[in-house]
Formats: sequence, structure tokens, C-alpha cells
Amino acid sequence: MLNYSKIAANIVLRFIKAIFDLVSFSAYVLQLTIRDLILTSGTLYLVDIQAMEGLGQSTQPLSEERILARLVQGLTRILPNNGKRITYAQLSHTIQHAYNLAPTLASQLTSAAKQLDQGRGWIDLHDLNVLNVVQHDASFTRPDIAFCPDQSIPHTGLINRLLDHASDGKHLSLTDFSYYSGLRRAECKRSNGQYTLSGSFIHKMIGSGTSALMYSIFGGDIEALRVWLVDERFMEGWEPRTREALGHTVAQALATSLVVEFSIDEKQALREGDVFYHE
Repeated sequence: MLNYSKIAANIVLRFIKAIFDLVSFSAYVLQLTIRDLILTSGTLYLVDIQAMEGLGQSTQPLSEERILARLVQGLTRILPNNGKRITYAQLSHTIQHAYNLAPTLASQLTSAAKQLDQGRGWIDLHDLNVLNVVQHDASFTRPDIAFCPDQSIPHTGLINRLLDHASDGKHLSLTDFSYYSGLRRAECKRSNGQYTLSGSFIHKMIGSGTSALMYSIFGGDIEALRVWLVDERFMEGWEPRTREALGHTVAQALATSLVVEFSIDEKQALREGDVFYHE
């Protein structure tokens, strides 16, 4: 026999929890926005950092725990070498100081991982392989998960294909990133019957955000990106191009992401020599 009083009590408790979660999330977004606006305003008055300690000479790739979360790879001086039991404070601190990000942007990037928390307060980096948290269809560096269930290994062919789209042969521009995003989305939509990106503006923006960060942090430098994406480490003596005194902020990253996203045309004419990649 059904216990209706217990059912009613559970409905009330879940409703209260949903309200609490909504209020907590709203408070997080509000304080993050206020802090980021302050940091963004501060960058207008403070002198940019002229030089930073090179990271390339002392970083090595993570061991067997290779994942798509490029913003934390190669940082074994700070993160555990096995990529296990990483706390959000460690993750946020690592990407903030390695890439000269504002603490607000580091916090926002780290927050996606909390979907996988399960109440533990930490994650294994390998957990980020799950679809539509960090990884998504039409990736620059991996075939779609429908064709490649193990997303932990970089696809050298796709990475080199991306880097070959640098218009000047040295640096990927925002136009190059937008063009290649449109190419990947169009070809993956054609070949993948389980394609998930079509109806998800959020995950499209995550993809464009990745492009924006590669452009801002690496200046689109294809040689630095090749080492980072393929070897999962930093180039010898590498330094981030983001030199803001208070770090690269959410507002700056969002502005660049929007430029990339709204320049994407999945029906664009292909550049000479381009053909659709068949997964």
C-alpha cells in the first residue's frame, strides 16, 4: 500500500531543496558577476604584466589520466600526477595562475566539474570525459563520442587539421576558429545520428569559449597549440598571452566567445581543399 504521507513529505522536501539550490546558484552568479565587473574595470587602470615566469621548461604531461580539460593538463607541479582526487580549490588555483586568469573566470571554468561531484568535494580528471560537461560533439580534438567512446586520447589528425587552418600559416585568428567550428558542426551533424549539439546553445558557447581561450591565452600560435594539444604539455619557455594585471576576466572571455559563436556559419562555402571529415 502506498504511503501517501511519505510521498507528500518527499514532495515538500524536494521542493524546498530545489528552492535552496536556485537561491544558492543565483547568489553565486550574482557575486561572481559583481566581482568580475570590478576586476574588468580594474584592468582599464592597471598596467599589464610585461613578463611572466615561463612554464614550459618544468612541466610534463599528466601520466595515464589524459582528458579533454586542456586548462588543467601539463600542470603536475600543482596537481597530483595521477589526476585523482582533485579538489575544486586546487583546480581553480591551478588554471588561474598557469594561464593568468582572473579568479572569477577560473571559478566559472571549474564550476562545470561540480556536475560530477556526487557530494565528494573532489573529482578525478578522467571523470571529465563524460559527454556535455567539458567534452561535446563537433570537438576540435576528438571524433564524436558515438564513434570514439574513449575520449581520453587526442586525435592527432583532427588537431593537425585545425592548426592547418591558420590563414597566415602561423596563428589561428578568430575568423579561422569560427570557420573551423562551422566546418566541424556541419560535418558531425551529417555523419552522427546521435549528434547532440544542435539544440544546445550552452554547449555551443562552451565550444566557442574554448576557441576564445585558445586565441586569448595562446594568441592562436599553432606551434604552441600543437605541443599543448598533441603532447599535453607546454612548449619550452611558454608564457600566456593574457597579461592583464588582475587576470583575464569572464567578461573579456565572454566577449570573445560571442564574437566566435555569432560568426559561425554551418552552411558556409568550404575553403579550397577542404572536404567533410567522415567519422
